Amino acid sequence: MCLQKLKRFTILLCLLFTLPLIIGQLPFPNNKMATEKKEQPHFVFAAADVPEPEPIMEKTEPFNALMLYTHSHESYKPIVEQATGLTAVYDEQTNIYSLQQMMEHYLQLNDITPHILDFDVMTEMKLTNATFHQAYKVARPVLADYLQQSEYQLVIDFHRDSASRKVTTLNYGEENFAKVAFVVGAEHAGYESNLAYAKALSEQLNTIVPGISRGIIKKEGKGVDGIYNQDLAPNMLLIEFGGIDNTEQELQRTMAVLAQAIRLAFVESMV
Repeated sequence: MCLQKLKRFTILLCLLFTLPLIIGQLPFPNNKMATEKKEQPHFVFAAADVPEPEPIMEKTEPFNALMLYTHSHESYKPIVEQATGLTAVYDEQTNIYSLQQMMEHYLQLNDITPHILDFDVMTEMKLTNATFHQAYKVARPVLADYLQQSEYQLVIDFHRDSASRKVTTLNYGEENFAKVAFVVGAEHAGYESNLAYAKALSEQLNTIVPGISRGIIKKEGKGVDGIYNQDLAPNMLLIEFGGIDNTEQELQRTMAVLAQAIRLAFVESMV
């Protein structure tokens, strides 16, 4: 009797130990292997958690300035003398047309995109036997073509004045500057627009360096051109840039001021 009870007790103990193992092998939903890799959780960021992109700065339109030199061989005596040893107010090599790189440099420093009308007018006049007074006529078709092909926010025809040093030189802040003057042809219907551009730039120049601009010279009547091709563009200026006696250093100082005045008067108004 005691032996039978012992056998039953032994069988019961075996069942208690083996039952969990048997149950673990059955295909119940929760009986996954402990070694199985857990799926990584996925996180969804709210809109507020996403970093905002850097703001894109709007690029302003370029301010394109076209420069031309109708009297391309007008020169400055000190510059010609330094280059050749001669005294001349007209020269085929050392002249206002040869100053274009210096002018481009100062314009670029003031966020102005310079363009050059690549046409030596006075050389063409020599080849075609045109007279001095026909210079604007010779330049006109080339200028008209440039204006038709591209848009320019400002057009400047640079000249050298024939006036003496006393008229064309300013001493300011212990430095000498070449003075400028604006010529406006009043014999065409739209000249008031050219006049407005000239006034704005002349006033801005004198704000920066008082007296550097000699002001505006209106031309009309007998013995003058009266138009100077300014009828081709309402934003075209004719600037007398210094005179026959001004030095290269004086011209450079003035060009630095002129470029700054263009930026303040016209470029910044576009922003």
